[in-house]
Amino acid sequence: MRTTRKLALATALTALFAASASQAAFIFVDTSAPIGSASTPVPAINNFQSQLSSNGVSSFFLGRSLSVAGAQFGDYIEIDFMAAEAGYRNQLIWGSTTVVNNLGNQSWSARDRGNVTAVNGVQNFRFCSVNPSHCLTNAANDTTVIGSFQSIGMYLTNGGNTAWLLWDDSGANMDDNHDDLIVRLTYHSVPEPGTLTLLGLGLVGVALIRRRKISQI
Repeated sequence: MRTTRKLALATALTALFAASASQAAFIFVDTSAPIGSASTPVPAINNFQSQLSSNGVSSFFLGRSLSVAGAQFGDYIEIDFMAAEAGYRNQLIWGSTTVVNNLGNQSWSARDRGNVTAVNGVQNFRFCSVNPSHCLTNAANDTTVIGSFQSIGMYLTNGGNTAWLLWDDSGANMDDNHDDLIVRLTYHSVPEPGTLTLLGLGLVGVALIRRRKISQI
């Protein structure tokens, strides 16, 4: 009887783990920097160093592109404009839609700018500075060192569920600190019917085992 109960519990837990393991996530694609290369610490002169650190971002990667793996129908990405140090306009454009149009300095605060449909592969966004007029696409983010002209710093938290994008609009010496436009991306997965079934079976199995155990007391 005890062996049967252990087997049933293991089966139920397996179903629960299988259901929870089917989440999509952000990943990095090697643009010019090897995936195993070191990250760059968030500079002390970054205006939002403490806020980034409190969200688990103490460094960022340069020379990489942001991609998605495991996207399913109905998944979406929530975009929050968090902060900006730049005194002139910077933009985040996703596809053909201008999602963020920052007109100047902004303190740290989550400003939800909406959602985009999640698709697999390299994400179709670009950062633009209006003065000087120049755009850098995600797929072309090949700048790998501090001090280069315009680059996107990237960092993943929450197991790849959250992506942080730190835009540097000029690379001008001491102002090269990747705080000109900071954006947070949050991935939202919509459970598949099969995943919901596994989750339901797991919960039912655990509940039945608990009920049987209580009835035997």
